[in-house]
Amino acid sequence: MNNFFFIKIDRQIYDDAVISKAIYWHTANFVIARNINANTETITFQSKKNEFLETEKECVLQKINQDLNDYKLRQIIEQETNDIRTILYVKAFANNDNFVEYE
Repeated sequence: MNNFFFIKIDRQIYDDAVISKAIYWHTANFVIARNINANTETITFQSKKNEFLETEKECVLQKINQDLNDYKLRQIIEQETNDIRTILYVKAFANNDNFVEYE
């Protein structure tokens, strides 16, 4: 039984920030190595334990897939709502007497 496995991720779908957030949570149990070749990133997970079960590997793979999709969606929502948040910040901290609204 190996104590490592790897996954390949398409960087045209998931950018570096999304991938980094998704794999960060696994650093407690794995030594993680990242290698980028063109638009594909290969991530190797080496268990900090001597061995791990195949079922553990499947759980980790499912969790990473879930996290990639979760962080990708969060990124999309953040991009789509950025202007709204900026307007809310400006209005919240503006001096109401001197604030001019633009239409």
